[in-house]
Amino acid sequence: MRFCTKCVTPDTRPDLRFDRSGVCDACRSQDKKYNEIDWDERKKEFKKLIEESCKPDPFKYDCLIPVSGGKDSFYTLYWALEYGLSPLCIVFEPTLPTKIGRENLDSISKVGVDLIHFKRNPIIYEKMILEGFKRVGDMEWANHMGIWSVPVHFAIKFDIPLILWGESPQMEYGGSETVSEMNKRIFNEDWMNDYGCLNGLRPQDLVSEELGISLSDIKLYIYPSKDDVAKWGGRGVFTGYYFQWNNQEQLSTIESIGWKRKKGRIETSYTDHQKLDCLSMNLHDYLKYCKYGYGRAADSASYDIRNGYIKREEGVRLVEKYDTIYPKEAIEIFCDHFEITKEYFDEISDSFTNRAIFQTKNGKFIRDIDGSLVMKEKYIELRKSPEKSWETEIKR
Repeated sequence: MRFCTKCVTPDTRPDLRFDRSGVCDACRSQDKKYNEIDWDERKKEFKKLIEESCKPDPFKYDCLIPVSGGKDSFYTLYWALEYGLSPLCIVFEPTLPTKIGRENLDSISKVGVDLIHFKRNPIIYEKMILEGFKRVGDMEWANHMGIWSVPVHFAIKFDIPLILWGESPQMEYGGSETVSEMNKRIFNEDWMNDYGCLNGLRPQDLVSEELGISLSDIKLYIYPSKDDVAKWGGRGVFTGYYFQWNNQEQLSTIESIGWKRKKGRIETSYTDHQKLDCLSMNLHDYLKYCKYGYGRAADSASYDIRNGYIKREEGVRLVEKYDTIYPKEAIEIFCDHFEITKEYFDEISDSFTNRAIFQTKNGKFIRDIDGSLVMKEKYIELRKSPEKSWETEIKR
């Protein structure tokens, strides 16, 4: 495992590339966002998109916006209203919704828009949550399927020509140099299959008598057919392609129209403004740490380093302090809700934990008294001094 020489992201992150100096393409992409992209021209492109897609009709919505109560969907709504659009917002119910997430959803309604709260079948959904956890090490797999598919179904049913998503994850956190310009801008089934965190698992794979899941139970988790999409004729786009996403400016803007931060930090990082709407996202980030050796703190620190809010040295300290945390509160709530033991949760997590990254003894992972995994010392040192692992490439 090697680390970026500019931020604190490791090369274990999927779909991320590094140059010979050990700089990741997420950092390179951020430089382009500040120095090469003409954002005024991008705004003109967005205006043209609206003119082409949204025809004046008092009986139709101009666009559909998937919302969660998080900062990105709120910022997307802000831009839609700035351009005079009439949006329909839809939220796919989180796995373990938080109080602050609910409050921010209420604030979305108070801005003056229609909001549909999609309350999924809990029996089927919770079976899918546990299966996603056991099969691919992601307890939010079913939620991702719902988030990416249900809004498209609704856009087709309501004949809404445009779906506005937030910022493409590849643009925000990495891998953007390997993504085509179209996939930075357009959301469709191909993007969902390639970048939508499906981990090679499809909803149809869960259909079985043993699980008690039928094809009819999961119809809205399956992306609409190509024929239905073609008849619809609409499109989904990432708003972050047209407007520069910058946390400090973004937060100031959305707070002015009612969005609120968490009081205190989230359990798996040092921030008070990310992943606020669902407690289970802390577990998703924890499993990411188990698999790849980086979690939410590394994501946040890398973002803050790229945007000049902190130095790399501070980022290293924050990662060492927060990425390693065993999310005890979230795990206890998850286990209680899904009626499983903490030991069973750890057993599943351990089956996906990377033995090349974390210390073991007698075949078992070494944990601190608080339950936290212990990373191998050489990787802790390489994160502090990443140039050492890239010396061969740098000398070429």
